[in-house]
Amino acid sequence: MFRSIHQFLNRPVAEDFGFANQCRQSLLSGVYVFAFVYLFGGGHTNDWTRAGVLSLFGFGCALSTLIANWLVPALLPRLYDEDRWTIGRQIVQVLFVLLCISLINQFILWLLDLNRSSFWQMYVSVTLIGFFPISVGVFVNEQRRLKRNLAHAQLLNQQLARLTVDSPVATPAVSESMPDSTPIVLSSENGRDKLSLLPDQLRYVESVGNYVDVYWLHTGVLQKTVLRSTLKEIEATLASYPDFLRCHRAFLINLRAVSHADGNARGYQLTLTDVPNRIPVSRSFVDTFDARFDTVAPSR
Repeated sequence: MFRSIHQFLNRPVAEDFGFANQCRQSLLSGVYVFAFVYLFGGGHTNDWTRAGVLSLFGFGCALSTLIANWLVPALLPRLYDEDRWTIGRQIVQVLFVLLCISLINQFILWLLDLNRSSFWQMYVSVTLIGFFPISVGVFVNEQRRLKRNLAHAQLLNQQLARLTVDSPVATPAVSESMPDSTPIVLSSENGRDKLSLLPDQLRYVESVGNYVDVYWLHTGVLQKTVLRSTLKEIEATLASYPDFLRCHRAFLINLRAVSHADGNARGYQLTLTDVPNRIPVSRSFVDTFDARFDTVAPSR
């Protein structure tokens, strides 16, 4: 039982802490609080004073939600890593949001000199009102992203299957934009360590702290070379090669090496030719990946 609970809490879940998305979600939260309390909180619905007070609570809810779901994640990006977000973290975050709303509500009651219950009574009330709709909203958004990414992954695999039939070669061919005779030279920050290889040999690059792991093929065997550099610098070196694309904050791939794609709520999981590990395409890179892959695939 405990193992099942642990697996459930560590299940990946998609979340977007971007400003635009959180502004929209915060506004919806404020409207929901106003409507819920206005309709079910008792009193006279034609009381404009009551409506004004409830509008203030709705604004406080929207503001506190924006602070908890955008400002705090922006200040603590490592803690709010979208690529490592799980159901357990999401539950804690929802409870934190409700805590912020309760604090704002207490402040508004104090400001208006209205009778107020204890803070924990307020927190329980806010949790009972807000936990269900917030959780439903997260679930709906995740299912929408999952459905979209599964459908796109299926289209990618159909496209890859057609390319395999048309050109059944184990190693992707090199196009005119990536000529055999023009090697790529990747170097470390100090320029002492260099790796020269043909574009068709490079499979992917992974950022690991202050270093990058470069995975490439030599006589059909996957090799790894470690360079002291950043993924941003490697990306700049490969800027003139359209077949290489950054698909994640920590990964850059050779699009011509993609052999299969799986979809999930966060994005894609890619299988590359001759590579045992699957490479993630994160939510923020999905649209760029789709557009670039559509231009690269026809020339494979």
